[in-house]
Amino acid sequence: MIRVVFTIAAVVAVASAGGPGERGALRLEAMQGVCGVSKALKEMYQYVVKKTDVSEAMLEDVEKMVKLAKLKVVKEKETGPECDKMAFFLKYMVGGLDRMVGMIASVRKKGLSLAAAAGLAAGRLDEFVSVFQQPNNRNGVEFFSCAAGARGEAATKAELHDCFQGGKTAVDAAEFLSVEDVEEKKGSQAEGRANLEEAIRRHLKLSNNDPRYTGGESQGCQLVRGSSGGGYLGNASLTTNLLWGDGIFGVKKDGVGETAYIGDTRNETYSYDMMWEENPTTNVPTLRAAMDAYRAFEEQVSEYGDIYRSLTEEWTEKTIGRRADAMKILNGLGSLPIENVSALNSRTKQDWLSAGQVKDADKDLLMTEIGLCGGLGRRSFFRRMFRKAWRKIFGGNWGKDD
Repeated sequence: MIRVVFTIAAVVAVASAGGPGERGALRLEAMQGVCGVSKALKEMYQYVVKKTDVSEAMLEDVEKMVKLAKLKVVKEKETGPECDKMAFFLKYMVGGLDRMVGMIASVRKKGLSLAAAAGLAAGRLDEFVSVFQQPNNRNGVEFFSCAAGARGEAATKAELHDCFQGGKTAVDAAEFLSVEDVEEKKGSQAEGRANLEEAIRRHLKLSNNDPRYTGGESQGCQLVRGSSGGGYLGNASLTTNLLWGDGIFGVKKDGVGETAYIGDTRNETYSYDMMWEENPTTNVPTLRAAMDAYRAFEEQVSEYGDIYRSLTEEWTEKTIGRRADAMKILNGLGSLPIENVSALNSRTKQDWLSAGQVKDADKDLLMTEIGLCGGLGRRSFFRRMFRKAWRKIFGGNWGKDD
């Protein structure tokens, strides 16, 4: 059906104007709103990439803290209260780390779902814009189009700048924006400063609830006429209302393209020839799916971040006291007072947690553990490994340990 309609759009979408008010074009505000939503949806790709990268960095940060704690334990071999403090630190940190490791896969999966759902929704909107933006004609001083520009002539790609590469300087040959073309900007919904649903509603809300150019001046657009005498089927009327943009815009099956208003585009009965969807995030399936995926991703990222903050933010008696998992560990250690573990994770107060200690933590931990095994130092350990390799390759007793 879409392929057939595309052909119609390219060949017979505009013609001489019909009666007064018939075959009106869509106004620039409406089409710019559709482009604004398309761009907001494409921003979700970069939004997911950024949020996922931040989540993975959080995991690495906690892993480093656990490594440093293990290194401190095996190097210093504390006993008594100091040992209990480190036991609490490690148990609590490892418990949180396990939860983060188990959750990071879900963060990635839900991020992919959001990017896919948003991309599909944006594609349906771009298809709508493409079909209505292309048809245009001129007869003397009169313009005929399906998407009117600021002065009544056909809307240019530069006027629909949120849809096309080049933005406000887009040329006629410009392609639609891809997800890679859309960069994050401060203050955009991709920065988390505005909810995606609010952005969609804002873009698609019409100032006077009428999507038509000049309230219905005829522009000869056949794409808004469902009845016979032109339109989609020539001498026959559509048998059902026709939806564009997955339901952002609806054309009445027997309408002449004269009247328009907001409402439910999926209603079988239209009171107007054209209908602009009043509740897009509820009634448009692809937008609703994108919103569901957005909320699921946001909730997962928020829960993941809460775990990270519980491990890395400054510990106080108050913050430890209100965490059931922390108190369970603390109570299991017997007489360890809560004040003894407050600020234990502070990187400004604990030298062993400083960034400078992280670089060689893996190597130091390995060599310390090796040193604990049979009292071997670093040099004697590698000397013995070389002797064993020599005997295995060349045989004999050279280098045999005493």
